[in-house]
Amino acid sequence: MKRITIDEAIAYFDEQCPNQFSRENKIALLSELDEYLFENIIRDRENAPISEFVGYDDETSGSQELLAPFLFRELYRFFIEKSVHYANRETAAYNNALAMFEAYFENYFSWYNKNHKTASVKSINI
Repeated sequence: MKRITIDEAIAYFDEQCPNQFSRENKIALLSELDEYLFENIIRDRENAPISEFVGYDDETSGSQELLAPFLFRELYRFFIEKSVHYANRETAAYNNALAMFEAYFENYFSWYNKNHKTASVKSINI
């Protein structure tokens, strides 16, 4: 399944929501979201695409693939958008972007749960 890259996510966001935020700030937000996805959804599942998450920074290649498939690119867009609106104190726009992010997050979470079983846990006999 095709994955969206850092460059694609940033370009898509900038096209949809012109802004003054630096590329470095957007990469930090993408890293924050992917770390959250890894720790809370991906890590303890079978066939996880990665076994550990190290994060992204301004040294990370723009061709680095993000964790969610291209199908869920709006997840990244609305995560950055809500953060930009929050920083700009645009309450109504923030609330709208947050609601959209939460809807896309729930869709991603449901899709991932449906397609990836929880990894086996070894039992401990006492």
